[in-house]
Amino acid sequence: MQGDDGGRLLNYVNANVIFQAGVDYESKPMVVFCACNLPSPKEVDYDRLLNLIIFRLDEFVENDYTVVMLTSGAQYNPGWSWLTKAYRRLDRKYRKNVKNVYVVHPSMWSKFIFQVFGRIVSPKFFAKVTWVDTLSQLAALVPLSQINIPQPVYEHNMKVEDRGVPTTSTALHTFSEQADGESEQIFGKPLSEFMADGLITLPRPVRESIAFIRHNGLSTDGLFRRSPPSTSLRAAKSGYNRGQNVDLYLAGVHVAAVLLKLFFRELPTPVFSSGDGSCSYDIVRSLPASKKEQEENTDVDVARQMDNVRIRYVKEVILPTLSQEYRQLLCFVCALLNVVARNESTNRMSSYNLAVVFAPNMARSNNPVEDVSMCGAGPEAATVGGILQIMIQHFDQVFVVEIAKALGGPQRVENVDDVAIEILNVVDLMNRPITQLSDTTKIVNSDTTDNTNIQLPKDSTVDQNSIDRNSNELNDSAT
Repeated sequence: MQGDDGGRLLNYVNANVIFQAGVDYESKPMVVFCACNLPSPKEVDYDRLLNLIIFRLDEFVENDYTVVMLTSGAQYNPGWSWLTKAYRRLDRKYRKNVKNVYVVHPSMWSKFIFQVFGRIVSPKFFAKVTWVDTLSQLAALVPLSQINIPQPVYEHNMKVEDRGVPTTSTALHTFSEQADGESEQIFGKPLSEFMADGLITLPRPVRESIAFIRHNGLSTDGLFRRSPPSTSLRAAKSGYNRGQNVDLYLAGVHVAAVLLKLFFRELPTPVFSSGDGSCSYDIVRSLPASKKEQEENTDVDVARQMDNVRIRYVKEVILPTLSQEYRQLLCFVCALLNVVARNESTNRMSSYNLAVVFAPNMARSNNPVEDVSMCGAGPEAATVGGILQIMIQHFDQVFVVEIAKALGGPQRVENVDDVAIEILNVVDLMNRPITQLSDTTKIVNSDTTDNTNIQLPKDSTVDQNSIDRNSNELNDSAT
């Protein structure tokens, strides 16, 4: 795909013409197409350009995804024959999993093109298209802060917004008024408001979704990758925010899966970021490189040793940067993901796939380009996705302290055959009546008179010096 230009056109297309921009409000990956960045047809072979665009789309077609088309500010408009060829190349494989297509600043010509292709060739696809006149309207449909919008699009939008179209703040104000009717507003609140110090518990949508997926969804194809109907998802989320009972059996497995991702995405302080209160991107980038990446003919024992170094880095450097509540939340969710990955043969969701779909919901900063770059995964990736894959794949080695707290101490862990399953059993108990007695969390089993008391040790604080010291020691052992 590099061609005879050393890959310059490929890099330009991936960075400026078609690129990923985080996830939408329903946790679906967003693919952005910028017409203003199309190169001159006198300088670029548009047939090759089409090949590169389709090559880029191949990265997304296996998942449900949203397309945002920024049509304004274009200097070069492709001809009718090229558009016809492009539509024919974009067959059902590419159209099937597209859930929404937002055409921003549509001209009469672009509307005509979509109507012709949509109504004549594929009416079902045309039903997914939404005309969006301003960026204010787009902000009500997708998280605008996650999209790196080109300057020509902003300049065109200023002309449109001046016509009296509601501004972004107005659009968001409308949504905040709707949210005011949701009394508890679980989604979007700080984690500390739900998880009291010393109490082993989880927010209700998290613990109920984990338990439902564990018992009903492990064999579901595309679990965490497929998106449910928007109406079902909104109803379930609104029900939790209003403190109502939500029947996940009616909502379905995919609703429960997306609710888990949404809970992470809407946390006021993300798990990973370049700002304060999160595990910083700089610490993530310092994940020691694997010998597999450095040498092709690496001894198996050396490779295993490097894997252990990376596991230790996540356990001893990454986790201590997070608060107790965040570590506890990650522990329970990664226990579920570990069990999901074991069923890869039926659900087709490996630890890599799970890391890829969860990473965009945990990485958030003021730089959308940096956020996307941090979401890749793989055994050698020094990214949020790479960290999550280690957490999922080596769950019992990473969350040693958190597992001991949840199960009542290291002695109990020694007698457990399957740690992840035992953690999920604790979640099942959470979904029954819970009371707290002084320093002890008492999880009451409503089906029996036998009660399980879990003594929680005090959480230890970790200062920055210890983090730096652990990081240096691990990096020294990696060389």
